[in-house]
Amino acid sequence: DYKVTGVQTCDLPIELAKRGHRVMSIQPRYDQYRDGWDTSVVINVPIGPKGNTTEVRFFHTWAKGVDRVFVDHPVFLEKVKGKTGNKLYGPKSGVDYTDGPLRFAILAQAALEAPLKVALGGFPYGEDVVFVCNDWHTSLVPVYLKAH
Repeated sequence: DYKVTGVQTCDLPIELAKRGHRVMSIQPRYDQYRDGWDTSVVINVPIGPKGNTTEVRFFHTWAKGVDRVFVDHPVFLEKVKGKTGNKLYGPKSGVDYTDGPLRFAILAQAALEAPLKVALGGFPYGEDVVFVCNDWHTSLVPVYLKAH
């Protein structure tokens, strides 16, 4: 029985973990999360069609049975409260920051690598994983997954 009903998407990782699944949630590192520790895993992810790459680092915390992984890159930390007034996606409602496509392409590429490169609980999740993408910020994950 793999049915989870009556939960919000943010609750899905917790509900899956309660049912015995090993669950990793991946999100941008928008802040210096006090419980997040540096995993020391640093990788280069591809950006753009010309073979360019950019370096990302992974942070981690364990909460409610879920491995919470934060993708660290300067384009995420630039959007923290105080610098942008806590507006992560745009300066005002309906207006996106111009670097949104770059930020979320980096997030998508890093999300594909995290289960392979970040050893949590002594070993990485590996290739046999299911990606559940929520909202447009992660919409490139299935596109990149199919391309690889």
